[in-house]
Amino acid sequence: MDHNRKEFEWRNHPIVILAGVLVVYTAGSSIITLFS
Repeated sequence: MDHNRKEFEWRNHPIVILAGVLVVYTAGSSIITLFS
């Protein structure tokens, strides 16, 4: 139970969220560049 809670907190860490947004933004920019 405690391990699951720690994993849940890690997944919601601001840096992890920021990294995910950055990856999505980079992928989106690449796709836009390809189709432009």
